[in-house]
Amino acid sequence: MLDLLAAYWDSVLFVILFIVALIVLVRKGYGYYAKQILFYLVTKAEAEFGGGTGQLKYAAVTTWLYEKLPAIAKFILTPKTIDNLIEEAVAQMKKYLESNEQAKVLVVENVIK
Repeated sequence: MLDLLAAYWDSVLFVILFIVALIVLVRKGYGYYAKQILFYLVTKAEAEFGGGTGQLKYAAVTTWLYEKLPAIAKFILTPKTIDNLIEEAVAQMKKYLESNEQAKVLVVENVIK
């Protein structure tokens, strides 16, 4: 076995690097996909639950996200990565609502109803 690895070390190294590259590309792809979903989900949670319900909104968003992601993405995106993506989506939502009065009214009206 060691003789085989020694003889074909360059091929083994290439395969390992190829697999690592694929994992990185897939993770980045699902990261973008998850960001787009999360922007919608955090806005939906804000509209449904309103202010002061952070833990409830977080639980709802993570549940909704896991329902929407493909199975392979659930293994690639760690809980810490998902937490970071949710934080980014919340910041993006706040920035968006500050700059778009119509969207802000829509989200606030849904909370009141």
